Amino acid sequence: MEWGERVEQIILAFSKDETAVRFKRMLDGSGFEVRGVAHSAAELLRMLSRMEEVLIIMGYKLKDGTLNDVYDALRPGQKLMSIVKAERQDMIENEEIFVLPLPVGREHLISAIEVFLGVIQKTADRKTNRSEADEKIIDRAKLYLMEKYRMTEKQAHRFIQKRSMDTGSRFVDTARQILHI
Repeated sequence: MEWGERVEQIILAFSKDETAVRFKRMLDGSGFEVRGVAHSAAELLRMLSRMEEVLIIMGYKLKDGTLNDVYDALRPGQKLMSIVKAERQDMIENEEIFVLPLPVGREHLISAIEVFLGVIQKTADRKTNRSEADEKIIDRAKLYLMEKYRMTEKQAHRFIQKRSMDTGSRFVDTARQILHI
């Protein structure tokens, strides 16, 4: 299966069953196929051993492991998205993990998944296709956010990324909006 196809395989991994059920309901009818639910890292890793391309959606930690433990065990084609409380968002420093802060509604979740899967496909192309001028604008916008709001570089990047996703704008266009140019 190609990531660009509409039907995607997803595994939900949450320590609380009611949380997994809530997200499963949100994904019903979306074109994303929930292939399983795991409540522990061990259970999740067993499921992943039989799957090639899959998106794992999980909270910050499971009964027997954290997000970082799961990430370290992933194989190529297995991608990780974390849905966490806003105060935990900064604890996730790995830029390969797409972080979505709570609260999140159905439309926002589905949109975030679509953006994330699109980002996965296009990341390398996009970076090589960006002009030097666009890179400078993006860097200036990050610097502005870092100075004005005391953000780290990663926080500034995530801020631009999230705003870009929320507005449906290109990353560089969002950077221009932040700089008012």
